[in-house]
Amino acid sequence: MTTLNVHFLNRGYDTDYGVKKVELLGQSVCEFTGKPLAEIRSPFGLSTDTLVAEYSTHPGVVGWVCDLD
Repeated sequence: MTTLNVHFLNRGYDTDYGVKKVELLGQSVCEFTGKPLAEIRSPFGLSTDTLVAEYSTHPGVVGWVCDLD
């Protein structure tokens, strides 16, 4: 099993859930931005829930980020 450290945010409510280690399910590239994407297993609910994280290079948040908004 491959894992990633992902920073979980909800930018709509300005909530920061911190960094969590999650299972990597797949990778791709966004056709619009060219940024790497990772399909990940959600650490918050059922083990069947999946989310998408984007690799961010914004100041203050560099690395894998999942916006829950």
